[in-house]
Amino acid sequence: MTLLQVEGLSKSFGARRVLRDVSFALAEGEIVGLVGTNGAGKSTLGDVVAGITAADGGRMTLLGHPYAPLSAHDARHQGVGVVEQLVRIDPALTVAQAVFRGTPQAGRPQEELRRQAQVLLAEVVLDVDPDTLVGELPHFVHGLVETARVLAEDTRLVVLDEVSAALLPSEVTGLHAVAARLSRQGRGVLYISHRLPEMLEVVDRVLVLRDGRIALDSPAAQLDPVRLAAETVGEPVSVPVRRETVSALPAPRDDAAAPREDAPAPPEDAPVPARPAPSEEVALRVCNLRVPGRVEGVDLVLRRGEVVGLTGHRSSGVREIAGALSGEFPAITDEIELHGEPRSLDPAADTGPLRLPVYRPDEDAYGVDPGETIARTLTREAWGALTDVRKEIATLRGVIRTVHELDVKTLSIRTVVGALSGGDRHKLALARWMASAHDVVVLHEPTRGLDVRARRQVRRLLDEATADGTAVVVVSVDPDELAECCDRVGIVVEGRVARWIDTRELAVDSVRERIVEAATTAA
Repeated sequence: MTLLQVEGLSKSFGARRVLRDVSFALAEGEIVGLVGTNGAGKSTLGDVVAGITAADGGRMTLLGHPYAPLSAHDARHQGVGVVEQLVRIDPALTVAQAVFRGTPQAGRPQEELRRQAQVLLAEVVLDVDPDTLVGELPHFVHGLVETARVLAEDTRLVVLDEVSAALLPSEVTGLHAVAARLSRQGRGVLYISHRLPEMLEVVDRVLVLRDGRIALDSPAAQLDPVRLAAETVGEPVSVPVRRETVSALPAPRDDAAAPREDAPAPPEDAPVPARPAPSEEVALRVCNLRVPGRVEGVDLVLRRGEVVGLTGHRSSGVREIAGALSGEFPAITDEIELHGEPRSLDPAADTGPLRLPVYRPDEDAYGVDPGETIARTLTREAWGALTDVRKEIATLRGVIRTVHELDVKTLSIRTVVGALSGGDRHKLALARWMASAHDVVVLHEPTRGLDVRARRQVRRLLDEATADGTAVVVVSVDPDELAECCDRVGIVVEGRVARWIDTRELAVDSVRERIVEAATTAA
């Protein structure tokens, strides 16, 4: 029986049409995947179904009855739940309270909630104490807490919007088990994701949204990741390849960060150009790094122009290693050198404390002022500062070039950032951050939630930075991201780097398999 019927939905934000005559059906017990490029309208469509956003036109029915929710709360009352891409949960709640908020069991004693929450958390493969405050959890696992909440509700249809974007492979497996359970119970699932290989493992059917329209409606069994990626972007795509390198890095330039305003933007389907191989010059050397109780004896050598990845389970110590390098976690080390100069992790040290710049999508991409225009967001000079006209024109040309290179879906650089898709905000924030970051940097999941084309654009940003000598540490749980972006990948287990994988002589698929195998073995 048809659970959800959507007919002729349309939605615009200002002059930009996001959904155009969208029609599809979802049956009871069916898991339908929804894919598309950043800005194609996926999250907007999910928001309309979940009652978060009202459509401008069209109609929906739920189990044959008219369905036009006035809010997310109204949608839940009618049996439609959602786990949003950027879910925000009250940090003062315990995990157990968060799981049951908005349900008939909300408000019951913590002891009663704890036992039931443990069962639901186990089903979504989230190993946390139900008494833990939500504010103490990393933000990227809030989606799993919200997924457990959906299990506690009597929902007929569940919208999962990019829930898997920041999950470990084992956690994705748990999420898929939840979707399969909902399917067996006769409930429907609308599964929105950019991680195409994983999505194809669980969905029954795939909808491709392109330019606000349904461009493809196909059984998942008839698709593979490469064909689906091509359908998503509307043009042939190749399987991701390892990061090609050429001869050694050039000497550092004083003007390395200066924008090349007159350089033409590469075509969207242009291959990622070869970049210089990492230099033999050591940018960062860390000996016997320790974070009490979490990290025990990590050695790290990072060369100029190199991209090194770190990955591991939630309790492996990988976050603490990165946090020690950026000064967020107190740590000690036997020796640490930045470009041959002694440094220390002690804030009061005479040699100067090591504080590597760090980028996080949650804080940097979504921390961009939503009311600010694209032009102001990408302008490094204080807006309104006295300057000559030629410099101002050159700056705006640089903004336009960046918007074009990153394929940001907008009609004007005067568009406010809040009107852009989450993926476009992420790309702009990363471009702005990389333009001002030099030397040695830490990036957390730089391609999270991005489509295949946008991932290539981020790779270009990384390659441009490393070609100028920047050394990069990428912290990620996504094996595809690590395989595509990194020269070496360290698998962190129980506070130590248990294995290094050199990606430069391997195909991306081989690297991914080795990362997953190493991480699974270490679990």
